[in-house]
Amino acid sequence: MRKPKGRLADVFNLPDDEAGKPRTVLMLDQLTHVPETGDVLQVADRNLSIAQVDGRRIRNCLTGWKMAGRGSVAVLINEPTDTLRPLAQRPDRLFVTWTPKDELPWHFQTDDLPTFTRLNEDWNAHPNDVALKLEQNGKTLLAHMRPNPYVYREYENVPAITVCFEDCKRYRVTSVNDHGWYDGLCRFSGLAPSWGEFYEISGDTRDDMQPTPWVKMEGSGARHFHFYLRDEALEVKAQGWSLETKN
Repeated sequence: MRKPKGRLADVFNLPDDEAGKPRTVLMLDQLTHVPETGDVLQVADRNLSIAQVDGRRIRNCLTGWKMAGRGSVAVLINEPTDTLRPLAQRPDRLFVTWTPKDELPWHFQTDDLPTFTRLNEDWNAHPNDVALKLEQNGKTLLAHMRPNPYVYREYENVPAITVCFEDCKRYRVTSVNDHGWYDGLCRFSGLAPSWGEFYEISGDTRDDMQPTPWVKMEGSGARHFHFYLRDEALEVKAQGWSLETKN
């Protein structure tokens, strides 16, 4: 069974507690799962019991951009800081794992994992007001939406974009938003590289784990496309896709 992991981003100390125990805070980001109090961290060659979990974030406090994986978290351990601080100063940023108390999601318990290919390298949907509108045109599904002009400046004067899914067999819009994804409510939470992107997912996509019914179309495409949007997620089975802009 694979273990969850996160990157050790920083280490700092707090005053000893009332019982005189040392207190050290470890900042972990790029989480594949969210640790809980009582889980045991494996940091380098040490096993450290988590005394408290706090300060979880899903967006960068300076830029407001979404964070990789399932965000970042602060964990408190009752160990001296001096021996742990050098681990956070490594240039390659140490990744740590932990042994959870509770059962892990399905993708930690199998080697048959789907793969994710990000498709929106130089564009994206609007981060706040997507205005998603779906239109069927024969065997083609048209997904109209507003682009993101903040990160991709070339879209500042583009009012709308359309993602065209050719030879579409079926599609659905689920209720998985950003909070649901980071809270582990999506079957790909912690498995997909990041929320808010457009992926093609290859392999077993575990469609039965999402109860939202599909809308059938006349096509026969079987590739799985998955777009995480502001307030929902668009899943499409189609043969291919293309992007059109409206000036």
